[in-house]
Amino acid sequence: MDLIKKTMEINLEQQKLISSPLRIKIIYLLAKSPMTAKQVAEELGKSAGSIHYHIQQLYKGGILEIEETKENRGIIEKYYRSKATQFNLKESGQEKGENCSTMGINISLTEEELKGFQDDFYELMVKYMEKSVKGALKRNSYEVSCSFKLLDSEEEE
Repeated sequence: MDLIKKTMEINLEQQKLISSPLRIKIIYLLAKSPMTAKQVAEELGKSAGSIHYHIQQLYKGGILEIEETKENRGIIEKYYRSKATQFNLKESGQEKGENCSTMGINISLTEEELKGFQDDFYELMVKYMEKSVKGALKRNSYEVSCSFKLLDSEEEE
């Protein structure tokens, strides 16, 4: 199944919940298709107990929902689904300007993949810069930036 792009406004507590690279992987997998905690653990090569804990935290925090339950040999299996794939932090005490939007994602990359991502992003910016100098169309000017911040390793979770 294709990943569906859904955006969800979150608060600071929810932001803390999704700041882990492992949890981002769980959210991504559950955005593609509903799965049980055991299925997610198998997909990620992690222990079922650890994944179950993280899924419960994401569920309690409103990031995941239960899509369906099935009975299998007397055991109730819960199939979880991500509510969104993109998250916008609600600014407390101040409204985000109408002329500003942000997006971000936490991903795990090798050094080689990071270099490829940076090269691809640069090419994308150049593509749109070239469009911006062509023609006499009315255009708005935007500042576009991308930062890469190394996060704590998911192996510690």
